Amino acid sequence: MFVSGLALSGLGLFAHGACAADIPLYPTGPAEDASFVRFVDGGAKPVEVTAAESKARLTLDAAQPATRFFPIAARKPIAGTLTRGGAHQDVSATVLPGEFVSIVALDGADGADKGTGKGGDKGSDKGGALHVVTIREKPDDFNALKASVAFYNLDARCAAPTLKVPGRDIVLLDGVSVGQTKRRSVNPVALSVQLVCGGQSAGEPLNLGTLVAGQRYTVFLVPAGAHSRIFFANDAVNP
Repeated sequence: MFVSGLALSGLGLFAHGACAADIPLYPTGPAEDASFVRFVDGGAKPVEVTAAESKARLTLDAAQPATRFFPIAARKPIAGTLTRGGAHQDVSATVLPGEFVSIVALDGADGADKGTGKGGDKGSDKGGALHVVTIREKPDDFNALKASVAFYNLDARCAAPTLKVPGRDIVLLDGVSVGQTKRRSVNPVALSVQLVCGGQSAGEPLNLGTLVAGQRYTVFLVPAGAHSRIFFANDAVNP
């Protein structure tokens, strides 16, 4: 996220899918201490991410909702501001070695308990139209022959959220409490998922495309007005 002296070199257009191009918002820490942060727009409108001191910035929207994971130095606080329309929220986090942190901007006060995720950090909500949740994960399931899919539950209104394979009675992921995550390894095949809330299908199936062996993916469950929706991102790490 954000420390002083951030370079704007490399600022560019988003790459294909849900990953951002190289955007060095903050310096990389030593490899042995590397931690990782990404930013995600889980709301209905674009959100701008601004570095606290350098003012380097990037914009996320529904077409490109997530950055790649940026490697940063572990245990060093990072801070900045997320802005959507006239609402903004200051955010900060300290990331542990090997930890992957997703900072997700949601609409209003919907979704998970305000300002917290799995080991979440709190920010100052200004304007009531922007709600930020921090989700922490420390994956240990790497398998070069399998793909890995996570389910992040950020919507308290979806009862017993479940991801199923559409057209087949196969549960991919379930039992994920609000503000929590769950991950599993799957075969690297073409995959679609159907969100189920309270035993009923919610929305249309989401096509994840053909998964790649050795890569990780995340399906986000977020509030969408009176309903729930899911979208996904490739958990790629910025080089």
